[in-house]
Amino acid sequence: MSGEEWAAIVGAQACLVALVVLVVMVVRLDRATRELRGAARDFRRESGPLLDELRRAVRDADYQLDRVDAIVSGAEAVTGRVDAASDLAYRTFTSPVVKAIAVGTGTKRAVQRLKGDPPRRNGKRAS
Repeated sequence: MSGEEWAAIVGAQACLVALVVLVVMVVRLDRATRELRGAARDFRRESGPLLDELRRAVRDADYQLDRVDAIVSGAEAVTGRVDAASDLAYRTFTSPVVKAIAVGTGTKRAVQRLKGDPPRRNGKRAS
C-alpha cells in the first residue's frame, strides 16, 4: 500500500469518527430540545392560573383605587366647603365683634371718667 492509500484510509476513518461525533451531538441536542419543550409546556400549564389570579388582583386593586380616589375627592370638596364657611364666619363675626368690644371698652372708660375714677390699663390704675 502506498502513502496515498494510507492517507485515504486515515481520512475515511477521521470522517467516520466525525460522523459518529455529529450523530451523538444530534441525539443529545434532540434530547435537550424535548426536555425544553416539556419544561415550556409545564410552565404554560402552571402559569395560566397564576396569570388569571394576577389579573383578578389587578382588577380588585383598580376598583379599590377608584374608591379611594372618590373618597379623597369627596374629602377635598368637604375641605373646600369648610374653608369657605370658616372664612365667611370669620369675616362675618370678627368685624362686628371687634367693633362691639371696642364700643364696650370705650363706654366703660367714659363711664369711669364720668364717675371720676381714673382709667385702668392692664388691670392697674393709671397714676
